[in-house]
Amino acid sequence: MMRQAGRYLPEYLAMLSHTDFFTVCKTPELACEITLQPYRRYPSLDSLIIFSDILVIPVAMGMNCRMEPKVGPQFDFALETPEDMEKLNLTPDVEATLSYVFDAVYWTRQQVKNKVPVIGFSGAPWTLMGYMVEGGAVRSFDRAKKWLYLYPEASRKLLSALRDIVVEYLVGQFDSGAPLLTVFDTNCGEIPPRLYDEFCVPDLKYIATEVKKRRPGALVSVFPKDGEMATFEDSDFDVVGVSWTTSPAEARRSCPSKTLQGNLDPHLLYADTEQIRERTVAMVKEFGVPKYICNLGHGMVPTHPVEGPKAFMEAVDSVSSEDAP
Repeated sequence: MMRQAGRYLPEYLAMLSHTDFFTVCKTPELACEITLQPYRRYPSLDSLIIFSDILVIPVAMGMNCRMEPKVGPQFDFALETPEDMEKLNLTPDVEATLSYVFDAVYWTRQQVKNKVPVIGFSGAPWTLMGYMVEGGAVRSFDRAKKWLYLYPEASRKLLSALRDIVVEYLVGQFDSGAPLLTVFDTNCGEIPPRLYDEFCVPDLKYIATEVKKRRPGALVSVFPKDGEMATFEDSDFDVVGVSWTTSPAEARRSCPSKTLQGNLDPHLLYADTEQIRERTVAMVKEFGVPKYICNLGHGMVPTHPVEGPKAFMEAVDSVSSEDAP
């Protein structure tokens, strides 16, 4: 589950009560411990997403970031104009600057002794660019969208640099013990399909192709939240994530050859166990078992009760048992 290790867990809150978010991300022992928290709590959990943040890439490029309570991530500066790109290192040494993530992946893999896979991830270039141009978390990405119109060449330069860093970052996570890799493009629904096809899709397809060329054993997925899923039918991504706003039937029509992942509305986890089970079973039947990974349609939120994920995973287990030969 996206954000399966996070603020809805009391053990996570206890750890973060005496240290800050990005210190945890940059301390492999702590990141490993938080990654393992949901694994210890939920016996049905069948994979671990490494605890980190998509914004470690801008940090590696020279943008210091802090997590502000009730606000979210905030950079020390924003890319207000293309001239601000001069403050960035567009070609950082990924192995050196993001070694703490690779170490966390390796230690987590050692802790679980290969009983469950570890999933690595990265933000997509456009999603990362959005935060960098805006200076952090915002309600809308107006300035980032303006960049695509006013500064198309600078936008392409930044997106291309991010693309190359993402490739190196994903390869590094694979080499450290994460056979499954995900690219989150959570802001792709912020721009029109024409702009997305022009500025974003080529880089995303390149990422999948390049990672799999360099590491043929890697399984690579993409989560184009609220975007045109059909775009990725012709790509080297193995899995396409489905938002809760897309119906299973529409997702199957859009990507008939791909394995699909999703798409339970995360807000359902506030409901009682029976409602969660009924909707989960119905969702699995709508998708069909072949080429399908049952998951949420977006991430966990801080106010989720800890019983919600447990009910969801038990429902998935029950469906899997029924469909077993």
